[in-house]
Amino acid sequence: MPTRSDAVTRPLKPHNPNLISHTSFMHILVTSPIPSHPQDHGNRARVFTLCKALQAYGHQIHFVYSGFEGLTIAQECAMRATWDHTYILPLKTKKRPQSKRSHHLLDDWYDNAMTDCTEAIMRKWPIGACFANYVWCSRWLENVPSSIPTYIDTHDIFAERHQALKKDGITPQWFSTTKAEEGKGLNRATTVFAIQDLEAEAFKTRTHANVEVLGHLAHENFLAPTRIAKDTPLKIGFIGSTNMVNVRTFELLVAALQKHPDLIAKHRFFAAGSISNKDFARASNFECLGFVDDPKDFYQNMDIILNPNIGGSGLKIKSIEALAFGKPLIATHDAMIGIPTTQHYHSFKTIDDFCAGLAELCKSPDQIARLGKEGQAIFLEYQQRQQNTLQKHFPSENKGGATQALETSASEEHADA
Repeated sequence: MPTRSDAVTRPLKPHNPNLISHTSFMHILVTSPIPSHPQDHGNRARVFTLCKALQAYGHQIHFVYSGFEGLTIAQECAMRATWDHTYILPLKTKKRPQSKRSHHLLDDWYDNAMTDCTEAIMRKWPIGACFANYVWCSRWLENVPSSIPTYIDTHDIFAERHQALKKDGITPQWFSTTKAEEGKGLNRATTVFAIQDLEAEAFKTRTHANVEVLGHLAHENFLAPTRIAKDTPLKIGFIGSTNMVNVRTFELLVAALQKHPDLIAKHRFFAAGSISNKDFARASNFECLGFVDDPKDFYQNMDIILNPNIGGSGLKIKSIEALAFGKPLIATHDAMIGIPTTQHYHSFKTIDDFCAGLAELCKSPDQIARLGKEGQAIFLEYQQRQQNTLQKHFPSENKGGATQALETSASEEHADA
């Protein structure tokens, strides 16, 4: 049976949608097929920071975890300590059914217990908004009263996802469906949040729901710039999890760097996050740091951050994280999709071009410093856009609340996706 946290809550009046929409806070029902803790993958960081921002606006979060990835005691304790109300469904099976040979049907991975749980919550609490993470975990929205606004945070585009990954030379994993199936799911919501502009445009062609862009929320945590003398060996870092896109990207990066032996000989390369625990990483020229408890410890020791991502979809949250720490970030075009930038060092088309650009950048301490400074301006403008969207849908008198919450929780968040 789903359980609720032992959080003390104030007595509430019976559900009145008209009243709730004008109160200073709402009870927001959020469902997720992934846990919010720890934030060691980009999707977990996304769920965590968005819910924390809503809390900072004064809203109460009813967080329902479907048990999709299992759960440790430590994870459960962390979630119960963070959210106002926490409901956890048991993991029934590790099987991931696929109804069609070439793709999944929309609800292949849906657990009907999610519907039972959310209906029980709505009967007991005056829910003011309903929020489903992932389109393939959205069927419960069909049972939400029409007076309550509903949202889907898409995270990614899943229509024909496997084909796109194969095109990029990546072995497909996880969920992939058709445009029609994805559209059917998106139509369950009043508003669909795309994580970046290109995906928003695609969603608009397959749903009648309102579609808007809500990127990743992160707190400004600019580190003091490192003074770099000319011809000084640099510390150059890559951080990532072991998802399929990161693994493919890292392998291509290691191979491309072999064409620049002087770069490898002169500077020190570091890998952090779960990817650095893998044999292929340990066999490379990168010094492997393993999982880092506090990302700040990693970033403050690096002179340049690498994100040579090739392919994939969604938003590359580790690009946002590097910019949030104010570090000089060199990136491919794919790594910056959804993050407006005109910076030359954020626009490389291939890994080979990326490595050539890195070799050029390493020769100029002044350019490294400018890159870090420009990245900070890019980050601040990006974050303001996300705050504006959030405030539009979840208004609060405390307009700085989301930023304050992300500041106080910055040490908790670690996205190595």
